[in-house]
Amino acid sequence: MVNNCASCHKVLRTSNVKCSKCDLLFHVACANAGNHLKLGGETKSSWICTFCQSKATTRGTTPTPTSISEALMPTVNTTTPNSADCYRSSTDAPSDTEILRSLNSEIKLLRGDVVDIKTHITSLTEHLTQCYTRLDEYDSRIKTLEKREEEIISLNTTIVNLRDQLNAQAQSSLKNELEIAGVNEIKNENPFHIVCVLAHKIGVSLEEQDLDFVSRAGPRRQHLKDSAETPPRTLAVRFVRRYKRDEFLKAAKTRRTLTSTDIEIAGTTRNVYVNERLSQGNRQLFRATKLRAREHGYHFCWVKNGAILIRKQEGNPAIRIQNTEDLERYLGSATQA
Repeated sequence: MVNNCASCHKVLRTSNVKCSKCDLLFHVACANAGNHLKLGGETKSSWICTFCQSKATTRGTTPTPTSISEALMPTVNTTTPNSADCYRSSTDAPSDTEILRSLNSEIKLLRGDVVDIKTHITSLTEHLTQCYTRLDEYDSRIKTLEKREEEIISLNTTIVNLRDQLNAQAQSSLKNELEIAGVNEIKNENPFHIVCVLAHKIGVSLEEQDLDFVSRAGPRRQHLKDSAETPPRTLAVRFVRRYKRDEFLKAAKTRRTLTSTDIEIAGTTRNVYVNERLSQGNRQLFRATKLRAREHGYHFCWVKNGAILIRKQEGNPAIRIQNTEDLERYLGSATQA
């Protein structure tokens, strides 16, 4: 603990003197000895402060003489010292009690701040825990969604494969069939007779027993209208044998100028076309392929044995279009009108 002078209450340094009676410490200057002579060891050990001398005088006793006598303290005041002269104002230097109180107050404030910090840390920890919990939930949901997306992709692939398989099976069931377009539809017509007359015109020997069935494709119309704006329904023809169908188709392709008048069908004169019969899916795909091929400069688009083929120009290899994915891959997106 820091010692202060009992007279001026300032901090004591190395030069000080101690009263042999009350053990109070004084600056040498405050003891009225610094301006006259230096105190020796024996003098310091027997020196008495003015406070103790005043007490002794008040009691009527003679103070114990010191070795410094009047030369050491020529102007010693034997009267009772005034409290204002003995002790300076406490504002000159704070006491140890005040320092301790100040430290205690600061410690209490620090404790309060520490408690607030702990409270905030606890709150932040709770919020972080909640955030981690939510992140775990979101991560679990994301993984579930990714798994579902993979399942959806797999299901879509399976659906596409099944659709292609069904379309291939449907097309395979039509391998012995042809469709004849441009033949005017009349009341009470005989489709078998029409096909036989057409076979005779193109040079194919055909009997009715070579045909499995002949009928108009599509729903029956309530009123038959013979006009260029309303084309007749196509004739669907199934042959008993595949080779007879191929023979009929090949001969029809060589007579591209054949009309309905050539086969003695009444009504508007129309060009007659003979083509392989396609499944519903292939028919829609063939129609879209023809439009897209024309937009992208492909000069050839045809069907052979149920397969849709395109060619840019003579000499180029043929490209098979099996589904819409092939259509997008080879011919790109449709041009917006």
